[in-house]
Amino acid sequence: MPGSKTACTRGFTLIEMLLAIAIFALLGLAANAVLGTVLKNDEVTQDFSARLRYLQQGFGAIERDLGQMVARTPRLLEGGRGSTVLQTGTDMLDSESEALVFFRIGWLNPDGKLPRGSVQSVAYVVIEGKLERWYYPYPEPEFGAEPVKDVLFDKVLGVEYAFFVGDKWERKIDATALPAAIAMEIELEGFGKIQRKFLLSKGAAAKSDDESGKDDDSGNGNDNGNGTGTGNGSGNGSGNGSGDGSGNGDEKEDENGRNNGREY
Repeated sequence: MPGSKTACTRGFTLIEMLLAIAIFALLGLAANAVLGTVLKNDEVTQDFSARLRYLQQGFGAIERDLGQMVARTPRLLEGGRGSTVLQTGTDMLDSESEALVFFRIGWLNPDGKLPRGSVQSVAYVVIEGKLERWYYPYPEPEFGAEPVKDVLFDKVLGVEYAFFVGDKWERKIDATALPAAIAMEIELEGFGKIQRKFLLSKGAAAKSDDESGKDDDSGNGNDNGNGTGTGNGSGNGSGNGSGDGSGNGDEKEDENGRNNGREY
């Protein structure tokens, strides 16, 4: 129409469109980076949690062993018994780090079905970067017998032990008696050095296989003496088989009541 005005609608310019696209692209990249970081942190956390549970299981096994350590000396190949109740050093069992050898009790044998006792010979050694637990079916294994091996930790860089004797920690002891506690410092790849201290029990020393218990020297005995008359003599014997006896028969019993008693 001759007198009407046409309305002009203005849109986005090319620069504005490019700027908007760039902003949305940056926001997408930032969101993707944040999501990737969260997923990576979650993966690292899960891996760390798995490693932590792995460490707890390993230290739990060590705590059970050391908590039931017993003062038992090993039998020597040439006869007799040794004088130490545990052994430690860096030149034992081809270990790459310090090793520990000891005896423990409490090895379960339900209903005594297995032909063995409850005493177990245990060794901790480091082989190819792994802390292994060795044990034998019998406390004194045959020469050349292979132990049963379980891996407690991997990626092990070193292991050291310390022993609480008296009122202080010692790196070396004579090992003729059990210490009050044992400290274990293990260096693991990715964790660094970890130290755990284990309190040892103060139970009685384990008996060796050739030791036998002594019988109790106690018992009761009865001494009866019968004469040709109507009297009866009786006496009670204690551990040495002696007692007082009395009788009215023609034959006189011994005044200590040991007419027919046996001495134990």
